[in-house]
Amino acid sequence: MLFNSIEFLFIFLPIVFCIYYLLIKFNLAKWTNLWLLIASVFFYAYYKIEYLPIIISSIIFNYVMGWLIQNQQRKGIKIALVVTAILGNLFLLCYYKYFNFLIETINSFHFTHFDTMKLFLPLGISFFTFQQIGYITDSYKGEAKHTNIIDYSLFVSFFPQLIAGPICTHKELIPQFQDMTKKIFNKDSINLGTFMITAGLFKKVILADGFTDFIQTVIAQNAMREFFTSWAFAFSIAMQGYFDFSGYCDMALGIAALFNIAIPINFDSPYKSLDISDYWRRWHITMGRFLKYHVYIPMGGSRRGNLRTYWNLFFVFLITGIWHGANWPCVFYGTINGILVCINKLWKKTEIQMNAKLAVFITFITMVSIAPLVMVKHIYQYFITISSMLGIHTFFVPVVFDKFNMVFFDPDLQLNALLFFASFIIIFCFKNSNELAPKYVATEKSIYTYLLAAVFIFSALSITKHSEFIYFNF
Repeated sequence: MLFNSIEFLFIFLPIVFCIYYLLIKFNLAKWTNLWLLIASVFFYAYYKIEYLPIIISSIIFNYVMGWLIQNQQRKGIKIALVVTAILGNLFLLCYYKYFNFLIETINSFHFTHFDTMKLFLPLGISFFTFQQIGYITDSYKGEAKHTNIIDYSLFVSFFPQLIAGPICTHKELIPQFQDMTKKIFNKDSINLGTFMITAGLFKKVILADGFTDFIQTVIAQNAMREFFTSWAFAFSIAMQGYFDFSGYCDMALGIAALFNIAIPINFDSPYKSLDISDYWRRWHITMGRFLKYHVYIPMGGSRRGNLRTYWNLFFVFLITGIWHGANWPCVFYGTINGILVCINKLWKKTEIQMNAKLAVFITFITMVSIAPLVMVKHIYQYFITISSMLGIHTFFVPVVFDKFNMVFFDPDLQLNALLFFASFIIIFCFKNSNELAPKYVATEKSIYTYLLAAVFIFSALSITKHSEFIYFNF
């Protein structure tokens, strides 16, 4: 089920919300976690019920392994259990996400002709797998305590953050589920929730989805060979990805807030970053946190000399690229980011100060220039795009600079100019949702409530097609 769907917004969410607070009203608060778990299971199964046994098996496996690790006193056996649990999780993830890519890559060398299994990627598998790996490692370190199966299952499957994060730790969710003082109708939390849901819905339906037709048309027609179109194409992908993921993060925060649950902020205006390292601290914050504590630090972090530090950084971003998709463009995306982060680290050692606005501009243009890699299916399409962006129509042949109008006025390749420029203004001239939400909650002016209602109605009425969030595919 999609957040940006009529059935979710006007049927599923109101029913879950009303029954949740009816349970509280009739002194049945102890059943609210079970109700949220039932709702989360239905939410997941609604999209494709065939995926349900996968997540249920994963939950049972990790719940049992966590209990065994927490109750094992012998260090050797404990380590063996942790390794087994992590490998089991990684096998599940790699099998569904990368098996076909591996077979296709082997076949590409023309030595073999293995048949792919046409596996479909289960929704949210990266997120619920990483979340449980975190639980396993915390169990080993003695930071996770055994809890009942309902609360643990809800920790893994809580529907606001199940499909695309944030990747939460057990300490961030389970204590809140068990805190009976949170089982109340909190007006501020409801106001926060409605604001964030509305902001996220607007970003997804009006802004992100507004770029979809143009991007798909450019790819289908290989129209990225023209200078202005290639730049508009790259900017559109960057804008679409920004508002799509930001919209999901806002809605996830807002939906959780309706039940008085606070989940971590996962997106913090990354296009305002001063450098690429700052960018990755702001984009998918909990993913970066997970990789830091489960890959970078175990590899040695910055403790084993400069060369090892650069390798560790590069490797983390290579994994980030592979995580974004089982294809070579995403591998290349991770490679480029790894190289750029290492260069940025070297640059900082020079202690040369750059103008802040110039730094933001350079970082933004850099991320725009590599954004097409997460959208195109073949790496040659990216090289066509980047060469056109550099003014090279074909190899060392300058493009003709008289086709600017085709981007915005060609009926076969039309990009909404108002949407295009409004997106820049929203990103760089306004505060983000996380900054505006507390002000909305604190205000007593009814005009803001009417305005919010108008934005919600406008966004809801604009839902005209089945449009998944981009991170559903990760």
